[in-house]
Amino acid sequence: MIRIHLFARVTFSFLFLFFSYPGKSQLIVPRIEWTDLPMIVEKSPDVKTGYLIVPENRSSNLNKRSIKLPFVIIKSRSEAPQPDPIIYAAGGPGGVTLFRTRFFQNSPLRDDRDIILLEQRGTRFSEPALLGEDLDSALRSGWGTRLNGDPDPQAITVALTTIIHSIEKDGIDLSGYTTKESAADIADLRQLLGIKSWNLYGASYGAKLMLVVLRDYPEGVRSVILDSVLPLEANCDEETPANILETLEQIFTLCQEDERLSTRFPELRKRFFHLLAEANSHPLKISLKNPIDGKLFTLNLNGAGIMNCIYAGLEDASVIPSLPLIIDAVCQGEINRLAPLAINYLASSQGTAWGMRLAVWCNEEFPFERLDKILKPDGMPSELERFIQPQVPLEAHKLWPHDQPDAQENKPVQSRVPVLIASGEFDPDTPVKWALQTASYLPNAHFIKFAGYSHVPLYRHPEAVRIMREFLTNPSRRPNPGKTSERPGFYFSWDEKK
Repeated sequence: MIRIHLFARVTFSFLFLFFSYPGKSQLIVPRIEWTDLPMIVEKSPDVKTGYLIVPENRSSNLNKRSIKLPFVIIKSRSEAPQPDPIIYAAGGPGGVTLFRTRFFQNSPLRDDRDIILLEQRGTRFSEPALLGEDLDSALRSGWGTRLNGDPDPQAITVALTTIIHSIEKDGIDLSGYTTKESAADIADLRQLLGIKSWNLYGASYGAKLMLVVLRDYPEGVRSVILDSVLPLEANCDEETPANILETLEQIFTLCQEDERLSTRFPELRKRFFHLLAEANSHPLKISLKNPIDGKLFTLNLNGAGIMNCIYAGLEDASVIPSLPLIIDAVCQGEINRLAPLAINYLASSQGTAWGMRLAVWCNEEFPFERLDKILKPDGMPSELERFIQPQVPLEAHKLWPHDQPDAQENKPVQSRVPVLIASGEFDPDTPVKWALQTASYLPNAHFIKFAGYSHVPLYRHPEAVRIMREFLTNPSRRPNPGKTSERPGFYFSWDEKK
């Protein structure tokens, strides 16, 4: 899942909501339109591109509109590739799958088989693209003016209302922008390409999408790779604050049990929670440079704001070895050590389609969650009683149009298809317990924990590609985990980081 921190972690500009539909009033039959995609993918002999054209809403008998989803086929380097390609889905919801084209062009996964990337409906390069320029601006409305940079609720309300009115004006059927419909898109693509068997690969929210494909369209699925899985049954907004705290507690436990760490960073947990309590009474002030216009502004952080910064550090495997060092320094008064993490917290990943994210979240997650538990998560200490982590603005809970989903959209997926499940030891977004929970319903699952790593370790760990290739060669056999259990060492001084 692409984490979008609602307290203004957005740095990119969106195109406004738009759509393009054929004008003929007739039942839409899925089809492929082969064409170059020069604005999306650089033309190359190893790439074939086109559009998948499908109904906007398959469940509506009245629906006669189509949507266009660009896709890319990256040809294998092998002269005799395996007949079962890989189909990949990015996270989000609202992430851009096609941004991974160059990544997979350079990947050794191509040595054995073709790789297919399909842009999910409603995302940046699909038609229509449900983006959200107004919400992007509203999420930055509190920078330098409100505690923790929290956005102005009125600005959020106006932005959401504007987006909803634009969608209604353009006649877009929001009920068609769901994980279930995206899974049907993937199934249609396999049939139209004439692929007998293939392998599913999804990261974060993309892993949830591939679980739905496995549930609804198991035909032709040879194996599945799930990197940092978001289970259907997880109530993400309710659980995430406790997940983040549990991940940080793991690091505090290591600092206590390791003699060198406990000597260098004595009573780190106790000092950190004292810092949070003090900041709740007297917020810390950090001077930051706005990543958009370069202007300086002051960010005031209470306990929740400090925890947001640490959260940003937990999401980055390259930062995790420095976290005890950072926390120790801040507890000693070096407040600006939080500045790089604060910038990362405010500045989100580029390319997310907010309209698509809202459509999915308000139709699939909010209906199964309790607002009181989102606002007051279970298991949080008093120092973090205001620490909440909704994936979309809570104003959307009332404003965004939504239907009541089928109960199966909040139930675990069960299958006997071989599955590789990867999880980072310190992943605060999709924790190890979610991966183990998912594996418990998949009797032929192989679980591998990547020590010291965070979200989507299959993108980053040096052994990841080898593990995936071993699994794809023989999905019934657990791949050799290699050195994935070896945790990188923590830094003990700032000199080590130079």
